[in-house]
Amino acid sequence: MLFSALEDLATRNMTRSARGTMDAPGTNVCQKAGLNRAILEQGWHGFETVLAYKLEERGGYLCKVDPRHTSQTCSACGAVDRESRESQASFRCCQCGLRAHADHNAAINILRRNTAFMIVEEGQRLSVEAITIGGASRPLGNPPLASGGRC
Repeated sequence: MLFSALEDLATRNMTRSARGTMDAPGTNVCQKAGLNRAILEQGWHGFETVLAYKLEERGGYLCKVDPRHTSQTCSACGAVDRESRESQASFRCCQCGLRAHADHNAAINILRRNTAFMIVEEGQRLSVEAITIGGASRPLGNPPLASGGRC
């Protein structure tokens, strides 16, 4: 069975204008406009749509997981700390000392959240690690379980 997991990002909310109003003008409008352009140029929604279509075509599915704290959670010990995210590319856990590329660490957390939810749906016992990490949110494509679960 093919599957893929993505963060359930609210792209529309992420790319809202920072202009504000005449009475309360926004701050860092130029920086926000640049970030918005970068997000929209990547075509996140288009990528997600094509990926879901291709997976469904091949009998797989796409599951979207809760994006909260995926980049601040340690994939080794499960500790959540914003200080662990040293920079855009660097992750160093303040609890256990794990050093990893921030995107790789977040990708492990995203995959684990999807896997933890699938285990719960199948009625298997969860490890403490899976319980603390969280579950998946709404699915796209063909759900793998006949029980009508979210993923």
